Amino acid sequence: MFPLADGGKDIASFQEVMHIAVTVAVVLLSITSLIILIVAGCRDRRTRGIAVWAAIAFGMMLVGSIGTGVAPPEYFGIVERFSVFAAVGFNAVLGWYLFNGFRSITE
Repeated sequence: MFPLADGGKDIASFQEVMHIAVTVAVVLLSITSLIILIVAGCRDRRTRGIAVWAAIAFGMMLVGSIGTGVAPPEYFGIVERFSVFAAVGFNAVLGWYLFNGFRSITE
């Protein structure tokens, strides 16, 4: 909705500011939801499966964010994909749970 033009060199227009604002909101909400699911899995045995997947996704997000600062610039895209694929993969896991009617949680 708010693509970042010219590689983010100059954050001046409304579109670029909104891109940063939406990105910050998405990252904060993703981290918060994963932490809540991990804590819920530690408290309730029935949700442990989702908590394990949430912990894996959270770990991949951390590897992606830390890796972007540690890896050489030519490998930035590779480690950055860890964060992207963590979110996509966790959505797939949640879809699988939904498709199966959350049977593993209610059993």
